[in-house]
Amino acid sequence: MRILIIRAGALGDTLMLMPAISNLKKVAEITIAGRRPGIDYLSPYVARCVDIETSGWHMLFIEGTENIPDLSLPRFDHVVAFLNDPDGRLTARLKACFPQSSVNAFPVFPHDGDKTHIALYMAKAFRSAGLPVDPERAFEGALKAPLMGAEKTAALAAPDIIIHPGSGSIKKNYPPAFWLELIKELKSSGFEGQERLILLLGPAEEGLLEFFRENLKRGDAAIKVMPEREELLSILGSASVYIGHDSGITHLAAMMGIHIIAIFKDSPIERWRPLGPNVKLVVA
Repeated sequence: MRILIIRAGALGDTLMLMPAISNLKKVAEITIAGRRPGIDYLSPYVARCVDIETSGWHMLFIEGTENIPDLSLPRFDHVVAFLNDPDGRLTARLKACFPQSSVNAFPVFPHDGDKTHIALYMAKAFRSAGLPVDPERAFEGALKAPLMGAEKTAALAAPDIIIHPGSGSIKKNYPPAFWLELIKELKSSGFEGQERLILLLGPAEEGLLEFFRENLKRGDAAIKVMPEREELLSILGSASVYIGHDSGITHLAAMMGIHIIAIFKDSPIERWRPLGPNVKLVVA
């Protein structure tokens, strides 16, 4: 059975497919069409990843059936898409693009007021599309065991404490001064050596770099700025503890089985609780 999953979201949104993928990958050949960097982290767990921003997929979003592109993909038995498509026109174009497939489209997120976790919502969507997914079992399994492999690092003499002070939305973030104070508190608690505490800054936190450079003392923390996939996995693999907001990297760390402290300020925790066996939550 061949399945095409279309999910054009940020890193955290894309990672929420993992419980369903873990349920399906033994019985299906899965292709993911989405955006980077999310699809890069799913690539080891599926047959193929397609970047919809570089592969002609934009033609699907242009009105008119004459604009249906040749995506040069194999035939699929099922196409499951998560799209904002209130009038159904985009779904119709998908059906025209994949005429021999069973095509099912679902909203990107549950409707307002529905507190279903995003990962469980998507797993239930796959079952509604006729795929052999046990949503509750897949979701509960994601809470009990890591879904993604941790890449351990032997280069460091001691495990690290990773601090990630950002996310894709400023509403979810505590101010930089909060994280600066946390670093100082950790240092005063007896942590020693520059490599024992790592401040991780992704693309959304590039603007915080000067603040931390100006306010951190030498040796307070090693700053890692916008690491690529392999380096990021290596950094996370060295962690004894990870502390961060509701962010894509936090979800990644949780699925790797790392001990994390996830700080929720403005996100609905029922929908976005990180999935993993070693998750502690702090709620504003």
